Amino acid sequence: MLKVSALFPIHCNDRAISHVFFSVCKEWQKPDLKARMVVPSCEPSCRDSNIVEAIPSFLKKLYYRSPSAPKIKTEKRFLQDIKNFDAAYLWPGISLDTVRSVNQQSKPIFWERVNSCQRQAKSILDDAYSRLGLEPQHAITPEKIQKEDQKLKVVDFLFCPSPIVVKSFQEAGVPEEKLLLTTEGWSPERFPNYQSQKPPSEEVNVLFLGFACVRKGAHLLLQAWERAGIKGKLTIFGSLEPAIVQTCSHLLKRSDVVHFDYALDYSSAYRQADFFAFPSLEEGSALVIYEAMGHGLPILASPMGGGGVVRDGIDGIILDPYDTDAWVEGLRKLSHSPELRAKMGAAARQRALEFTWPQVAARRGEQILQKMQAK
Repeated sequence: MLKVSALFPIHCNDRAISHVFFSVCKEWQKPDLKARMVVPSCEPSCRDSNIVEAIPSFLKKLYYRSPSAPKIKTEKRFLQDIKNFDAAYLWPGISLDTVRSVNQQSKPIFWERVNSCQRQAKSILDDAYSRLGLEPQHAITPEKIQKEDQKLKVVDFLFCPSPIVVKSFQEAGVPEEKLLLTTEGWSPERFPNYQSQKPPSEEVNVLFLGFACVRKGAHLLLQAWERAGIKGKLTIFGSLEPAIVQTCSHLLKRSDVVHFDYALDYSSAYRQADFFAFPSLEEGSALVIYEAMGHGLPILASPMGGGGVVRDGIDGIILDPYDTDAWVEGLRKLSHSPELRAKMGAAARQRALEFTWPQVAARRGEQILQKMQAK
């Protein structure tokens, strides 16, 4: 039996990135592969015998007064007994010192990569903000890129959630044998009514769900929507980046653009939509894509936005995010053809059922076993 110790540096609440971590690792309780999860703390619903909370409950308030204390405590706890495990599974945000400490103990390191290589991501985002006449408003610094480069030399394998993420690390000089192509997934049980159908309507509802920011191309979608002249509405479900408010205020005020702040229960947003639009400029493989497909929504996306799971012409349409003419045509094509939406939506729903978390975790577990056996 292979024993893996997984290290996650932030509170596990089973949402966003911690949902990915928890959904994958909780499935690795098999006869041939068992995972232990080390976290600073977690929601009561996440607690189990295979989860170690590094911070005692009675000390949480004390530790969380400092931004760095929970991570430091968690990494220290993780390193206490890594010698008793066969491999380490590290998540973003782990310090370089901890990565090196695991390497010095000759433990193979599997490193989760949520997005593309930071060097490439910075280039993409710098260009995006420049096109808007803005100074870059992201957190990728030369120092972070340097630290990522140093980690890349130490870790043994990288889980990459899409072919584009794989390519970004190949271009950064990472040997191909280190790169493990995988996917993200979704939980149908979180959406009890995901199979329900939206009643027919003359007006379409196009959905963008997520942080409406430059990185996810929200401004590009708003610009294309204005030009498309479609009878319907564009629903943006998620908080707005200040840069989007600043540069797209006139578009956000349109009567056919509706904005809702993010809420924990967003399943109705999928059920009320006709198709999903996601022109992301820099992405890994967004969870909202899997969820939208599971709800039977055709996808209009950029290559990054499609996350390697959307099949062009089958589940949706893949377009260059900066090709406004193509986006206008894509919006019109899906809006004006209920038959095409029904066909692509049915394919998307079927496709999504291949990416439930138990299936995704099983495929990732097999990748770990294969790499460990080859060592």
